[in-house]
Amino acid sequence: MFALHKRRIKRKPRTSKEFIIALTLIVLAICIALTASLMSNRGASQAKPKAVIIDGLLHYPNETFVKEATSLLNSTGFEVDYIGGEKVTVDLYRRLPSLGYRIIILRVHCGPLVETLPNGTIVPGEDAILFTAEAYSPNKYRIYQRGQLARAVITGRPNELYFAVPPWFFDECAEGRFDDSIVILDSCYGFYSTSMAEAFIRRGAKVFIGWDGEVQAKHTDYAVLVLLKYLLIDRLTVDQAVKKVMDEVGPDPYHHSVMLFYPSSAGDYRLERLKR
Repeated sequence: MFALHKRRIKRKPRTSKEFIIALTLIVLAICIALTASLMSNRGASQAKPKAVIIDGLLHYPNETFVKEATSLLNSTGFEVDYIGGEKVTVDLYRRLPSLGYRIIILRVHCGPLVETLPNGTIVPGEDAILFTAEAYSPNKYRIYQRGQLARAVITGRPNELYFAVPPWFFDECAEGRFDDSIVILDSCYGFYSTSMAEAFIRRGAKVFIGWDGEVQAKHTDYAVLVLLKYLLIDRLTVDQAVKKVMDEVGPDPYHHSVMLFYPSSAGDYRLERLKR
């Protein structure tokens, strides 16, 4: 005899609509997140490099220089910020390495650091200081230790006192690091010694360009515009550009100071490498 068995048919479990909807939403969310991430990375990679003109050269305004320098930088792919007047402060110097500027033009007063003895004798030091446009007050910035700031006076204006920063301010008080920045000191005494240049290099700058003595404002402004042209338009190396400036513009006609750069190892550096 044969026994008859009923074949049991296994039914597939039903997939609920709720599960399908939830799965669809999860996949959609993942796609949106991936797309946003890709767009963000693409935007970051296309961000323009930044340059800044810090204009604290008191009593020597030059709007033509600012416009022409900005135009040169813009035309070669840089986004340019302008910081002038009372915004040139101790706090600006403190934050400067962290602000992400690839080209920094310091159109500020710079002079030798001197010590005045109790009997009034002035003893010149070996370092230079960068002026702010911030009026000096003995009760301000007490958070800084003695010697981390200086009191500065502009030649011919003995009653105008301003805060200034010595080279070691960038070592001891600044925050962040320069990102292989090109620093151009559009003013006097950048190379009174190499201490100011060395301070910027220690903080991450690639090269420091300035003058070895006193220079007239109109002369240095013109020389820096020519320098930017050679660096940005003609794409010369730092060494080639500085030499061409000295050939074309020449030393200061009155003070005979010359343009230099530091360190010498940066002589073959080209500014086009910054545009990444």
